[in-house]
Amino acid sequence: MSYQVLARKWRPKTFAEVVGQQHVLTALANGLRENRLHHAYLFSGTRGVGKTSIARLFAKGLNCLTNGVTAEPCGHCENCRAIEQGNFIDLIEIDAASRTKVEDTRELLDNVQYKPVQGRYKVYLIDEVHMLSRHSFNALLKTLEEPPEYVKFLLATTDPHKLPITILSRCMQFHLKALEPQQIAQHLDFILREEKIPFDPLALDKLAKAAQGSIRDSLSLTDQAIAMGNGEVRSDVVNQMLGLIDESQPIEILYALQQGNGEKLMQAIEAVAQKAGDWDELLKDVAENLHQIAMQQLMPRANIDDASPIGFLAKHIAPQDVQFFYQIIVNGRKELALAPNRRVGAEMALLRALAFHPKHIEATPPIQTAAAPQNPTSAQNPSQPVAMPVISQAIKSGYQPEKSQSKAGLGNAQPVANPTQSAAPRSISAAAASALSALDDLDKIEKKKLELTSDQTETEKSGANLKSFSNQPALSRVPVLDLPPKAEPQTRSAQLLAQAQPNPQNAQQIESTVNENETENEDESEQELSGETYRWEWSNPELAQVDSGARPSDIKAALLQDITPELNARLIKLAVEQDPWSALIEESGVENLVKELALNTFILSQNEQQLILGLPAKQKHLNTPKTSATLQKALQKVLGEPLSVELQIVEPTEQNTEQQTAEQQTKVQQTAIELRRQIYRELREQARHDISQDPKIKLLEKEFNAQLDLHSVKPV
Repeated sequence: MSYQVLARKWRPKTFAEVVGQQHVLTALANGLRENRLHHAYLFSGTRGVGKTSIARLFAKGLNCLTNGVTAEPCGHCENCRAIEQGNFIDLIEIDAASRTKVEDTRELLDNVQYKPVQGRYKVYLIDEVHMLSRHSFNALLKTLEEPPEYVKFLLATTDPHKLPITILSRCMQFHLKALEPQQIAQHLDFILREEKIPFDPLALDKLAKAAQGSIRDSLSLTDQAIAMGNGEVRSDVVNQMLGLIDESQPIEILYALQQGNGEKLMQAIEAVAQKAGDWDELLKDVAENLHQIAMQQLMPRANIDDASPIGFLAKHIAPQDVQFFYQIIVNGRKELALAPNRRVGAEMALLRALAFHPKHIEATPPIQTAAAPQNPTSAQNPSQPVAMPVISQAIKSGYQPEKSQSKAGLGNAQPVANPTQSAAPRSISAAAASALSALDDLDKIEKKKLELTSDQTETEKSGANLKSFSNQPALSRVPVLDLPPKAEPQTRSAQLLAQAQPNPQNAQQIESTVNENETENEDESEQELSGETYRWEWSNPELAQVDSGARPSDIKAALLQDITPELNARLIKLAVEQDPWSALIEESGVENLVKELALNTFILSQNEQQLILGLPAKQKHLNTPKTSATLQKALQKVLGEPLSVELQIVEPTEQNTEQQTAEQQTKVQQTAIELRRQIYRELREQARHDISQDPKIKLLEKEFNAQLDLHSVKPV
């Protein structure tokens, strides 16, 4: 008998043998047990997750002769064996990718009317159904919606989004998930033990990861690994077959990045190149290890394995550094296609992470001038990384810092950051801040010296080079900007300008200050750090208390609003002072519709027993029995005596009558809301007048030929 590949030989024969997909198997098994069977099922998911296998098992459960319609077919009856062998006459499997025409679909539907020959149901299994044409879908609609009782449709597709909504609405949909690498590795372990094939567990993990959630892909890769390994599945063979790299190489790269060691980093890259590793896989593995480190830092100390490389790095790389490295590596993967070649792209991504290392800077020899005598020790080892005080979030995972070097050994020790001492203090200490300030001063001094040197060389007519210029005795002839004297103390910037003059004593004093601050910083780092997990917090707690002030969105909203709450309160106050009826409304405490009704009325007449209010005809919809009764109760409560409130609808009066002037009409018939509007107009006109007469505004109009937009002026 010819050899049968593992993917076909180990196709599941029962629902219990299916790997994963329990959410689908449970629904199908319950439907078979209770005989609640839908006429059309749609199985979707990526390749190799069991769509066709589950469909065949479902067909076997429908047509089993021994157990009937069941979720546990016997597998030994004639129908079960025929379905397994693929020659069951009532299971019609159709490849929609090769039969996309509407004529093929019509030919298929012509046979739907005939009853099954052997089985209980006639099952149509249409694979890759999304490949059918639009006319084929239209021809299938009616039969798919109302098929005969003995016909079941099983549809399988890898892209359900391409199916018409009319097809989706007629089917019971099941989406099969991609499998986890652990599930695939366990399944491969079971198969290889049954096949009696030697294997390495690590090799199975790599095969499961390369399968990307597909059982069929993993079995095909296993067949290939068995062929390459001469009947065995070994890690080195799998690495060579898949173009993978050793597990230790990404860790070595992370060690080099953590230490800021460029030489060690290039050695690790060269080791990958010698084994012809995939550069994209290298960056991917480095990013995955950084993810594991970040997850380790969130766990309690009891769950961190100190002996593992991931656990060690989790305690010696600050969380923000982990995020920085991860961002650089992920962006580097995107740029591989644009690089001259993939190795150059990977190298530049790692070198970028090293160049912008948060904890190290490259020591460069300072430019020597006549005023700054050469220091032979400063030019040695220009590429040696220099340890620098780092202000970073502490890793509160129980890290115990080791004892720092003694003060006597600090001067001779190599300034390479020790991975066991890379955890920074919880907050900015005074020594660290002083050290950073001193280093900034040194940098500014060097820049100032360079500027002075360039100015001097430009003025020299002989065109002498920088070397001859540095041999001059002094820089006393260089012009210095004289600032006007001030009574207040000298600012920080003025101090830096003063220090920028070529004075060797200032440079030596700053260098001694840096050494003292570094010593104090190392003494403080010996203190024990505590905490279960790390959380982001302010390095300087005072920054958390700074008031950011009004937001731009709040200012814009206030400008767009005609009447602000402050202006509204001012209008109410002025209206209460001018109108007794407005004062009575505010004193009554009415709200909502009742207050709206009161504001739109005015007093026609009033005595001790009755109050007659006028309501304009355009506002008569506000007068309801409920609102008028509520207003009467509120007024009685304020006045403390029985009072009858009557509302009369008032039509608009004629303008400019001989008996009554317009001013008198406005005074008599002005409602409370109209009074507020009048006060607002008066305030607006007053504001426009005041701002137009402002001396500064007039000066701007005169000098810049500006024009004031009075319509934008609003009272406040």
